[in-house]
Amino acid sequence: MNKKYQLISFNKEFIATDNFKLGLNNRAFRYGDGFFETMHANGLNVQFIDDHYVRIKKASQILSIELPDFFSLNFLKEQITGLLRRTKLFQAARIKLTVYRTGDGYYMPMQNNSDIIIEAVYLGKGPYELNADGITIGIYNDMFKQKSLFGSIKSINAQLYILAGIFAKNSGFNDVLLLNGDGYIVEATSSNFFAVKDKHLFTPPLLSGCVDGIMRKQVISIAQSLGYLVDADSMINPNDLLNMDELFLTNAVVGIKHISGFKDRRFFKRTANEFMKELNRRAFG
Repeated sequence: MNKKYQLISFNKEFIATDNFKLGLNNRAFRYGDGFFETMHANGLNVQFIDDHYVRIKKASQILSIELPDFFSLNFLKEQITGLLRRTKLFQAARIKLTVYRTGDGYYMPMQNNSDIIIEAVYLGKGPYELNADGITIGIYNDMFKQKSLFGSIKSINAQLYILAGIFAKNSGFNDVLLLNGDGYIVEATSSNFFAVKDKHLFTPPLLSGCVDGIMRKQVISIAQSLGYLVDADSMINPNDLLNMDELFLTNAVVGIKHISGFKDRRFFKRTANEFMKELNRRAFG
């Protein structure tokens, strides 16, 4: 796709990327006052868009940001479809929606209205694909993620994840797991976390501070349908991982990502393969 034809959706309009500017008083820039949502599209459809819409509404309520009157599930579908048509992204695409509070004010905003930006980036093939080479992970414990309502949404204030990403890169890991103040695993830098022992699936509870992931919900449902015992309420500490058969990460863009190594332990990917097949069946028919 030629760069000069790249577009974004800004509220109801489609604007050339190079022509879009944010002012110095923009609250997203000044205060990180907003949230985002990432989605996977294939053809002209967004996978699990109803769940994404519910999470967008929830995030706006938690942050006391008022979505525009025109914003609805139908608007979201039509605007993304329009963007994909105009950018000719008919294969897999990563969709990112950003909502930020508008208006003046410092820490006390003068209003709670919002603007909405939607971007689309080419991904490649349509269905989700499990990574052939597993990733290695470490533990990031220089800072901790707080247990709060904010933890369940995707805030545009992402410094914790950035520092964790820098740590992962400098330490030679593909990703790292974040901990809460009690020392329990919360999530990875951009994904929910799962562990498998026999036919028992474990994932950190929302109360631990993890993002309320769209793919987390799907994987829990898939596991239950395939006869796995799901434990989404028990806290997991890093030492527990050494006794697991399998570890993997999930998010709405990649689906499932297999973890091959933690410390000296190596892991299988049989469950990840099994779940990915069912996920693709649900997402793409």
